[in-house]
This record gives sequence, C-alpha cells and structure tokens, in this order.
Amino acid sequence: MNRRPSRHPSPDSSPAVFLNHFYMVLDSPTCKAVEEDPFLRKHFAANEKRTTTNADMTYTGLYFYGVHTYFEFFDIADSPQHRVADCGIAFGVDQPGAIRVLQQKLGPSLEASVSPVTRLHQGKQIPWFYMATLRSLPYESEMSSWVMEYHPEFLAIWNPRPKETNQGTSRRDILKRYAEVLEPAEEPRLEDVIGLTVAAQAPATEGLIQFCRQTGYSIEREQGGDITLGGPDFVLRLIPATESLRGVREVKLRTRSPLRRVEEHRLGQSVLKCVDRSAIWSFG
Repeated sequence: MNRRPSRHPSPDSSPAVFLNHFYMVLDSPTCKAVEEDPFLRKHFAANEKRTTTNADMTYTGLYFYGVHTYFEFFDIADSPQHRVADCGIAFGVDQPGAIRVLQQKLGPSLEASVSPVTRLHQGKQIPWFYMATLRSLPYESEMSSWVMEYHPEFLAIWNPRPKETNQGTSRRDILKRYAEVLEPAEEPRLEDVIGLTVAAQAPATEGLIQFCRQTGYSIEREQGGDITLGGPDFVLRLIPATESLRGVREVKLRTRSPLRRVEEHRLGQSVLKCVDRSAIWSFG
C-alpha cells in the first residue's frame, strides 16, 4: 500500500495541540430530547447513535460531527459508573508522531499508551488511535482529559472508499470518513466547536493549566477565579465548580451559514441558540 509523505514533528519542535472532541453525561430526559429532536438529527450535523466496542470496554453515545471537531453525549441511564455532568476533553494532534514528541516534552505529567486504542470492525479489533492521558485528569474520572493521535492505518481498514487514498491522520480526514458512511444531514449547520465553558474543581483546573501552558496556549486569569485558556482553534474557559455546578456549562459552535434571525431550541435542561454564524449550547 502506497503512503503519502507526512510531516513528522521534530523532537525540538512543539506540535500544535487542538481540540479533538468533548463528551458529557446528560440526564435521561435531556438526552432523549436531543436524540429525538428533528432539527438536530436531520439538519444540524452529521450524527449517529453508536455503540463502540474496543479491547477494554463497550459504550453507547450520541455523536455530532463537525469539520475538525465533534462532541458526544452519554445518557446517565447507560453510564452507571458516572454522575450527570461528568465530562471529558480530548485534545488532538494532526501530525503523526506528535504524541511521542509531547510525551518527551511533558514527561511524567502525560502518560502515553504503547498500544493503540482499537475499535471493533467487521468482527475484528482494528487500530484506531494512540492516546496519552493527563495524569492529573485520569480517564473515567468525573472530569478527564487526554490527547489523541489517529492511527495511520485506520482509514485503510475502516470503511475504505474506492476512489480515495484512504490515508491520513488529521482530524479532518477522520471526520470526513465518519460523515461519509452516515445518512447525510440536509445542509448541515455545524462547522466546529470553538469554545467550552467548564465548571471544574481546583485540581482539574491546575492540571489543565499546566498542560495548556506547556503546549503553547495563552492563559488569562480573571477576577473571581475564572481561567481562560486560548488554543490554536478553540478557547477553554474554566470556572470554579460547586456541588450543583459541574462539568460543561456552555459550548460555543461555529456554523457554516449565517442566519437572519435567532433560532432557539429547548432540549430538556439545555438550550441551543443559533444566530448569524455561531451557536451557543447552554446546559443546566
């Protein structure tokens, strides 16, 4: 199989670290409202309800795909190990070998897996992506965070397209393939996630600040304890958590086409408001 040339980051360079996706656990009425909403399922974005099985676990979520980024919702009824508002932030790299360089740069604060995460496809576990977890925000905790690097063989194995090269490790390459195998949305609105506001406990906040500082994000501390972390493609705003204020509170989205009027969609305990070329999805 021919491979197109790829630019690998040098050990002395710092690979760009983007947003790959985020997830959050919703209460069942809100998750049902999202799943059954005609606008979201037919017009907002390429989407699917998917059960994924890898070598370690099986889980079911509702996925909405943009151009470079996506997000997933889990119903608390299907996630007994979680609480409502538990969430995760997955950073992503587009260059092959970037996780290895990041791990060398960040040292013990980033725990990289030697073997790739797999995905069940046609009865076999196939390589999907490499993963490195922030030690201060371990996977499956109430707020977790990690870095993803897609495996170079994934597109050649998972639903290959006959007229394409079936190569690539960028977020755009992967999401394009995800959308191609689904029933298309009618003129999908969603382009990308460009902002997250997350209510986090102090240890999680400090862990994210440390990681983002080491990967080139700007850091702005505001009065009241709010922190704004500015990356190459999105802004992460961290606010202090309380027992009743946890997890993802607001998502800012870029949309593909401008709207002449405000559209508001109430979905359980959340509100999606679309105006011009952006949308704000507020929770709780």
